[in-house]
Amino acid sequence: MKISIIGGTGYVGLITGLGLAVHGHDVICMDGDSSKLNKLNNGELPIFEESLHELLKAATDRNKVVFTNNIKTAVRESDIIMIAVGTPESKNGETDMSQLILALKLVAGYMNYYKTIVIKSTVPVGTCAMASMIIKDNLKNPMIPFDVVSNPEFLREGNAVSDFLNPDRIVVGIDTPESEVVMKELYSTFDAPMIFTDTRSSELVKYACNAYLATRLSFINEISEISEKVNADIHAILRGMKLDKRIGSHYLNPGPGFGGLCLTKDLKSLICFASKANTDLPLLKAVLERNGIQIKSIIGYVMSELKDVENTKIAILGLSFKAGTNDTRNSPAIHLLEKLTATKTTIHVFDPVVKNLEEPLNSRVTFSENIEDTIKDADCLIVMTEWQEFKELELKTVYNMMKTPLIVDTRNIFAPNKAHYLGFQYKGIGIADNIYKNISVPLKNII
Repeated sequence: MKISIIGGTGYVGLITGLGLAVHGHDVICMDGDSSKLNKLNNGELPIFEESLHELLKAATDRNKVVFTNNIKTAVRESDIIMIAVGTPESKNGETDMSQLILALKLVAGYMNYYKTIVIKSTVPVGTCAMASMIIKDNLKNPMIPFDVVSNPEFLREGNAVSDFLNPDRIVVGIDTPESEVVMKELYSTFDAPMIFTDTRSSELVKYACNAYLATRLSFINEISEISEKVNADIHAILRGMKLDKRIGSHYLNPGPGFGGLCLTKDLKSLICFASKANTDLPLLKAVLERNGIQIKSIIGYVMSELKDVENTKIAILGLSFKAGTNDTRNSPAIHLLEKLTATKTTIHVFDPVVKNLEEPLNSRVTFSENIEDTIKDADCLIVMTEWQEFKELELKTVYNMMKTPLIVDTRNIFAPNKAHYLGFQYKGIGIADNIYKNISVPLKNII
């Protein structure tokens, strides 16, 4: 099939376009960002994502993808037009629809025959209906037929390529039998159940999923706080919870709070459009509030342990909001840095893929070339992202390099018993301070 992706160099648009290309479709990734287009046309990526480079090579080797800023060509030469532009959070928490509205107007102006317009962007309930009205109002020829379809994405950053190529479900919101036929053909080579529903239900599915995942994360962080207060161990608690088939193991690891572009933005958007529908969502408001507590608690602990703030070196490992991506949007590590750089501490940072930040943070921290330079002579080591190379660190070597053996492990990647045995003051999430303090030999079977 002939497909164009409007917003085709962005995170969702690029992965969707390349994924459809390797499934045999002819794809045009259209975007107005010339720097990203130049990179892609030179075989380079504008973002970091596991396995994305291999996907780009596979699509280009088969001559199945084109990168362009020509929206007229993209629209006129395609049967399906997917819109994957950004829908960021506005100041009041609502979804900023300006990029989507502009894209719809431009698409309508160049339509020359029947098109299926697929909304991939995460949008509030009722957007497909609004999109239909915008297209009708901007058609050069009002007799050209079209359908608007909702097709939300469920890509996890760090696993997005695998998620697209091997989806656990494909959700499609339709209003006509014709659009159902088109979408079935589009995904005919994918081995996944297809759920067809009305557009409003489809639009709400994405929000419901993200709200539930965010709730699980805030829930386990709350249980972690209780665990610390009553001298319990979150590792043991999790082992007891995850084996319950009703609960499972996904999104149930304590940490510094959820980050990234989607969860916080989608929660706020859901709360806003629920309010417009005269519905209050106290549970989801509490989920957001709970998430904001995590970084405050971590900073409170760090500052309480530092004896001389002005002459202290803090080493931070990890800047992206999770492993497998270079995305720092709404990253807990960035929120941490914003607070710590307001103090007089010296901050050294290292991340395997993030090598600079937006100002003013970029000028307030020192980027180290490697992990060793980051932690050398540090008074406190804070682990913020669960990169595999951090997990493989030899704690004895770390101990010998640090000035003060204080670890704040917000991802619980180290074994607390080993850290205490080596002489570290170790702070994990959900692990009471005194559980491992007085051990004389490694407790190999605890973790």
